[in-house]
Amino acid sequence: MLALTFALAMTALPPDAQSQMVTEARKILGVPYELGGRMRKKGERTEGVDCQGLVFFALQSISKCGWKSWSVMPTTSVKGELGLPVDGLNPVKSADIDLTLLVPGDILWFVDPIQNPAEPSIAKLDGVDVWVWHAAMYSGHGKFIVGDHFAGKVVEEELIPYAKLHFTGLFVSRMKDGPAASTCKQHRPMNKP
Repeated sequence: MLALTFALAMTALPPDAQSQMVTEARKILGVPYELGGRMRKKGERTEGVDCQGLVFFALQSISKCGWKSWSVMPTTSVKGELGLPVDGLNPVKSADIDLTLLVPGDILWFVDPIQNPAEPSIAKLDGVDVWVWHAAMYSGHGKFIVGDHFAGKVVEEELIPYAKLHFTGLFVSRMKDGPAASTCKQHRPMNKP
């Protein structure tokens, strides 16, 4: 088991980058959920953030590229842009998630067999096509941080009970050196409202 843990750790972000992403994500705990939200000023109000917005907010702290550099299409993201699929977690049933395979900074893609017409299936789970319907970031110790439409805000929750309650499975991507955008865009970062 020690050899497996060491091998997984070698392919993960450096610990300081993992810690920085988790710290950044925690800065926006409680920000309201808003589909498509990126915490931009809209007239007199500041919009909230959605699940991918939370991930992009955390990633911008470890990247030279702005958050608009990354695709909102999960099937693009898991082909290297936001890491590569993690063995044993691509995908796995919600009831079978092995927390020992996760490291802080892993990107979590919650999947269901409900077709998303905007993109192809990300994988098969027990021979059935599944599509991504939610994204988050693993924060360690069995917890994850998410811009959550169920809670109506950014929260840090226990992963396994949440996944079992809401989704069929989980697909995980892991970055070795940080996000890899095909085109690095420079623009104003997302800021906490």
